[in-house]
Amino acid sequence: MANTSGLEFESMDSDRDVDDGSSNEFDTVEECDDTSGNEKTAGLPTEGLAVTVIHSEPYVGMEFKSADDAREYYDAYGRRNGFTIRVNRKRRSRVDREVIGFDYVCSKEGFRRKRQRVEKARAKQTRVGCKAILVIAYRRDMEKWVVTNFLREHNHELMVPSEVPVRSDKGQLNEDEKDRRIRELTTKLYNERQRFQRQCAAYEERCAAYKIQISKILKDIEVHNDHLTTKVDNVVQSIKELEEEDSQRRKDT
Repeated sequence: MANTSGLEFESMDSDRDVDDGSSNEFDTVEECDDTSGNEKTAGLPTEGLAVTVIHSEPYVGMEFKSADDAREYYDAYGRRNGFTIRVNRKRRSRVDREVIGFDYVCSKEGFRRKRQRVEKARAKQTRVGCKAILVIAYRRDMEKWVVTNFLREHNHELMVPSEVPVRSDKGQLNEDEKDRRIRELTTKLYNERQRFQRQCAAYEERCAAYKIQISKILKDIEVHNDHLTTKVDNVVQSIKELEEEDSQRRKDT
């Protein structure tokens, strides 16, 4: 696959084990340098492209208002041509952690993990290393999602359009909502961590204050014990002196 939009891609594992129904899951999430504002589109025009044409084919430079629009378009294109799709990569900017790219691939991309012979014989072959892909990247300067790479060819037999299973979106969030939820949860986790750290700092300050107070009390007890010891020594010395005086008087008489 050609370099798209100046982003670096990690190679996929050829023996990855992913269920066939994973069309709504990400295989890889990458952090990339955000160069979406300077991306090239192979010299193709990017203005006035009609992406609402039902039977059109994807092409480099095609524009979408959102990543969900692009996914729905490629999903419909796949169903018309006899294959299903899934999200293979989701890329985030290293600068602000915003989502800046998606790779939509054929569901038969990659390979299953090697298993024992009995399991492998019983398992249905759902991954055959298909290279068909649609890559989109966000153009900040245009505030649109643009197709940066498209491979049409499949290495397997395609289904009859009427037999292609329809992806159910019931109860699922779109990509923008997912990203918003992730940001909300990340912010909540950060706030909770900060609150916990503040509590720990307060506890440490309180413990330090208690330690100082206990040290003062122990010092006062030590001073008091020394004072009592001195008084007892004085009393004992006075008793000895009285006893010596009494003994001397008896001797004189």
